Amino acid sequence: MIRPGRQSAERPRAPIGPRKGRPLCLGLLTAALGAGSLLFAAAPQASAPRAPLVSLAEIKGTSGSSVLMPLSLAADPKRPLRSLTVDIEFVSKSLTFQKISRGIAAEVANADIQARIVKEQDDANGLKHVTLRVTASLPDPPPASGLPDGLLAYLLFQIAPEAQSFTIKLTPVAVSGNDLSSPPQRVENIASQPGAVVIESLREMYDRLAPPLACFFFSH
Repeated sequence: MIRPGRQSAERPRAPIGPRKGRPLCLGLLTAALGAGSLLFAAAPQASAPRAPLVSLAEIKGTSGSSVLMPLSLAADPKRPLRSLTVDIEFVSKSLTFQKISRGIAAEVANADIQARIVKEQDDANGLKHVTLRVTASLPDPPPASGLPDGLLAYLLFQIAPEAQSFTIKLTPVAVSGNDLSSPPQRVENIASQPGAVVIESLREMYDRLAPPLACFFFSH
C-alpha cells in the first residue's frame, strides 16, 4: 500500500517495443557514410601523361567507288607538336591512293599537309604492299598550342572496279614528330590506331542500308 505524499520506489517501466529513434539514426549514419564515399570517389586523381594519338577510321565502299579516309590527331597539351610524320602501310591490290586534302583542324591552324608513296614491295604471295607517308607541319612561327586536336586530313582512295568483298587494313607503321623547341626535338612516343577500307558488294550495301532507310521513311 502506497501512502499519500510518498512516491513509489519503483518507477513505471516503458512499454517494450521497437525503438522509433534507431531507424532514423541508422538512416542518418548510412547517408553520412554514403556521402563520404561519394566525396572520396569524386576527389580528382592525378591523370597519367597522355601520349599524342594518330588515328584512322573504318570506312566502307563498293567496287569502283572512291572513299575518303579521315586522319585525326589527339594532341598532348603538355608537349605540343610542330610537325608530324605518319607512315601508313596497306595492300594496294584493290586500293589506290589518289590525293590528300586538309581537314578542318589543319585548315584552322594553317598547317601544311602532304602525302606521297615512299615504298612499294611485293610479299611472298605476290601482294604489293605500299607505304604512304603523310606529313603535317605548322608555318613559322608556330603557335604555342602546336598542331591542334581534330581532323588533320582526308586521304582519297580509289577502289578497283573488279575488287571483291574484302577488308584492307591501313596500319601506321612509323609515327614521329617534332616539338616546339628551338632547335626542334624529336618526339617518338606517339600512339597510333589503324584503320580499314571495307569493300562490300552492292547487295551487302543494300542489306546494310535498307533497314535504316525503311525506318526513316516510315517514321516521316
